[in-house]
Amino acid sequence: MRTTNFFDMPTRMNDLWGWVVAFDSWDYCDPEPLSEMLLKEQTIPPEFLQAFADIVTGKRKSKKKAAAKLKIPARERMKIAGSISLVLGLVHAFKFDAINPEGKGSVGIGAQQGREPSEILRELESEHRETIESACKELAVSQETIENLLRDLREKIDRWPTV
Repeated sequence: MRTTNFFDMPTRMNDLWGWVVAFDSWDYCDPEPLSEMLLKEQTIPPEFLQAFADIVTGKRKSKKKAAAKLKIPARERMKIAGSISLVLGLVHAFKFDAINPEGKGSVGIGAQQGREPSEILRELESEHRETIESACKELAVSQETIENLLRDLREKIDRWPTV
């Protein structure tokens, strides 16, 4: 099954990635990245005006209970999710988009080298698992933590331009 990943992100969201990371950080009780973005950019992109207004009026509040349970620092959450999603997106691109020259489906690249499509699919599925496992080991967190992080990124992509 194909899931939303970094490659599926709208261009404008990608252009404003620093802001997306900063607002996510603010949501988890770390206001410093948002403050830094404001000082650096000095203008708030139109996509974020409503979110910023909601912060100022108090309609948008940080998730204190969720922040207390974080295993990954708030300011790193979306950076890490984006990086993992990018790698998984590459795996998915090979798995779903590497079209056979005859137009008979995916994994055509390996077929040119005499490899069976099922073998290539198994390798790509293994690469997907290894990416998640490597992230877990590197960050010293559970697979569930990584999957939740990726789920949060996918929701942000799907809800864009609402942050």
